[in-house]
Amino acid sequence: MGYKKLDEVMELLTDELDGFNRSLEKLEKLTKNADHIKIRPDTSEIERLLREHLNSEKANNSKLDEYVRGITEQISSARLVPKVQLWVHYSIWFISLVIIGYLIFKVSGITSVQEKAFAKGEQEVISNLKGYFDQNPKHYQSYKKWIKEKDSVPNQK
Repeated sequence: MGYKKLDEVMELLTDELDGFNRSLEKLEKLTKNADHIKIRPDTSEIERLLREHLNSEKANNSKLDEYVRGITEQISSARLVPKVQLWVHYSIWFISLVIIGYLIFKVSGITSVQEKAFAKGEQEVISNLKGYFDQNPKHYQSYKKWIKEKDSVPNQK
């Protein structure tokens, strides 16, 4: 009875070993076929994707460059002070300089005006005194006397 079961187990093991051997033979045939197969790596799709990405990045960079140029132009043309305010400021300076120049010109002519006024005042005083002394001859005599005394006394300053 024990031999029967042992024979069955032995048969099953033999069948399994035969199946295993056949599988090994198939595997050896497939390996030989796989050794003769040459696999060539194809990177054309990856290269195409990279080229597309590079072109899109170039386009993005050119757009960014245009934006930066535009901003640079705007910054360079920007002023801290508006043009109207600058013109008002320059106008005030110009008017002030004109006024100062005019006043300097007028002040430089004051000495001649003073001399003319003094001469005119002197002539008026002399004519007024002459009229007064013509009306009052006695006063003229006392004035002459006073002038002589004044001239004879030395200055005591």
